[in-house]
Amino acid sequence: MRRATIRDVAALAGVSPSTVSRVLNGKDVGHMRPETKERVLAAIKALDYTPAKAARILRKRKTGVVAILLPDISNPFFSLLARGVASVAFEQGISTLICDSDNSQEKENAFWDILLSEGVDGIIFVPVGEPHVAKLQKLLRRGVSIVVADRRLDGYPVVEADNRGGSFALAEALIARGYREFAYIAGPEGVSTADDRLAGFLQALEEHGLSPSVVRRGDFTYHSGYSLAREILAQHREVEAIVAGNDLMAIGALRAAEDMGIDVPGSVGVAGFDHVFPAELVRPRLTTVAVPAYEMGREAMGLLAAGTEGSGRKVLPVEPILGESTPPRR
Repeated sequence: MRRATIRDVAALAGVSPSTVSRVLNGKDVGHMRPETKERVLAAIKALDYTPAKAARILRKRKTGVVAILLPDISNPFFSLLARGVASVAFEQGISTLICDSDNSQEKENAFWDILLSEGVDGIIFVPVGEPHVAKLQKLLRRGVSIVVADRRLDGYPVVEADNRGGSFALAEALIARGYREFAYIAGPEGVSTADDRLAGFLQALEEHGLSPSVVRRGDFTYHSGYSLAREILAQHREVEAIVAGNDLMAIGALRAAEDMGIDVPGSVGVAGFDHVFPAELVRPRLTTVAVPAYEMGREAMGLLAAGTEGSGRKVLPVEPILGESTPPRR
């Protein structure tokens, strides 16, 4: 028995093959009447039609695989971002390969060679630092599409959050609650996410005639937040609030205060950034800034699938969430 084709589905549904393709690729939303989609779905079911992925791959001379290269898959933010990428890829019949560079520039550089040999169609990645430009250019020459997520990289399309604006808004909210003496634990220097969040916070303080008591650089991990907070709390008794560049470091600061017998929020407030799930579990509930990590992944995959080239930039809005870890000061 002959295998049904996309033209057979189109003929039975009374639509064009391109309309069937839009339904199959999830591009019907907002561009098609519901009854048209229902006819297409009914025709697909009646004909037991299954897209011939292998045939598409041969026609396009592609593997149908997209890689997601992350600095730390154990970080809930990056896990959520990866889920967003995978959800769109699945809708489009594309397989995903997750790679973890373990915050290592050396590992990240090694992955470029691995992914080139694997022949992936595209790569969505969050840079550890400044990547190996020659290796990226080699991938591009081989027809591999590259989209950057969360952290900017000059010359490449990126989907990121409004990190500077979100940090500015967080500082404004804390100042409005009466906080004046701040310690800030930033992420790694040279990483746009970390630098933007620090810059936004410092800008807000400056506009209010304030300056931080201390600024330290961590690496976005719980352990760096813990160790730096212990140092800050031991040496800077004037600090009223510790603000961290992400939630994992903020949660580390919460634990450090607890271990030192310092009451949060009675003696010192703590705030973070990202609104990852663990921030909802700690007590007091953490003040933070909600970043749409899942949507960031979906947007990045959509950009990759659309074949966008150049240095396009999409900035997603964020929202401060005031928890019990920074109540108004009396």
